[in-house]
Amino acid sequence: MALNTPGKLEDMVIYEVFARAYGGFDAVEKDLERIKKLGVNTIWFMPIHPTGKVNRKGTLGSPYAIRDYRAIDPSLGSDEDFKHLVKSIHSIGMKVMMDVVFNHMAVDSVLIDEHPEWFFHDENGPSRKVKDWTDVVDFDFSNFELMEYLVDTLKFWIKNFDVDGFRCDVAGLVPITFWHRARTGISELKKVVWLSESKEPYMYQAFDLTYDYDGYDILKAYFNGKATLNDYSMHFEYQKQVFDGNVKLRFLENHDQERIARYVSADKLRAWTTLMAVQKGALLLYNGQEFAFSEKPDIFNEYRFDFSKGDPDFEIFVKDLLTLRKQTEVMRYGQMHMIRNDVPNEAISVLRKMDNTFLLYIGNLEGHPKKITLEFDRNFSDIYIHAFDHVKGEPHTFYINKNGKVSFDVEDYLLLSSVMENE
Repeated sequence: MALNTPGKLEDMVIYEVFARAYGGFDAVEKDLERIKKLGVNTIWFMPIHPTGKVNRKGTLGSPYAIRDYRAIDPSLGSDEDFKHLVKSIHSIGMKVMMDVVFNHMAVDSVLIDEHPEWFFHDENGPSRKVKDWTDVVDFDFSNFELMEYLVDTLKFWIKNFDVDGFRCDVAGLVPITFWHRARTGISELKKVVWLSESKEPYMYQAFDLTYDYDGYDILKAYFNGKATLNDYSMHFEYQKQVFDGNVKLRFLENHDQERIARYVSADKLRAWTTLMAVQKGALLLYNGQEFAFSEKPDIFNEYRFDFSKGDPDFEIFVKDLLTLRKQTEVMRYGQMHMIRNDVPNEAISVLRKMDNTFLLYIGNLEGHPKKITLEFDRNFSDIYIHAFDHVKGEPHTFYINKNGKVSFDVEDYLLLSSVMENE
């Protein structure tokens, strides 16, 4: 379960910021009000530190090959610039999360000469366990002084910059004992949010949130023709058992994955985005996702966002969707159930229920408009529902028959919310 976490995790809408692709901290600051108006309440900064030069990938290097954990890449701005940016984020009611990359450092990190004993070695010297990551070398967590240095690094960013949380890169590759030590070590400074880039259930021992990579892996397989839509849908029921109420970070894309707009057609993008928003958990948006960009940003070479080339109508759609989520408690906190339908490899149906209210999503995610029949359990039978159709913006009354079945004509998706009552 979550430990000493401020606020409710399900309220979190995180916006992943790649500051280098903005052109630095000043450009990010100019975009804060727009991001806030989307419905975002947390900014996550991808690594803002100097990158390694030895074995560098691309011309600028991966932001995850860090030379110095306690320094800022001067091309982004100064320490004072980042402090000002954090204060600006706080002043408009948002939180700040930093990327923490503690499994490895750049091959030419500032620690490699001073503390070679802190690193994993093979027969050739400092090395890595993931052979393709040629621009980094791994740490050896059997060293107590290393762990103290890393915990002190987290304290450094809290004390000097007042950050509110940490997104921990490949956290499952770092011993869980370290994360316990890190969380305990900074607990007296500030209560922060801990996000683990991992999918293993045991990570909740030390983290508030883990990535929904267990679900996304199936979704990606579906997009690549290696799994069915029903495989993805049924995984949510598995999650309910395995994760025992812990909160997942839901996403359709991030800097490691392709844009969702590359996988799905424009006419289905709203249906998929709404499906993400109705899932139980915290939400993640990646830079430009709200503009329906299909191009994956290059994190190794020079790259600049040009939001003027995005779809402004889709940005308005995302804003309206997140506003609805903020205003609708059942959409954030309600129990999540997958409802059977008669075309499980073409549609997904989700019920969120809390007290006497519910929200129903039906996504026709493949093919042309069709009639989709849902089958509820015996608790939903012989009942009239007076609902509101959030797609058409009008009331919608329907009847679930004595067998718990009801049919809907669905073009791309339906989103209905209601207070249940018998007639």
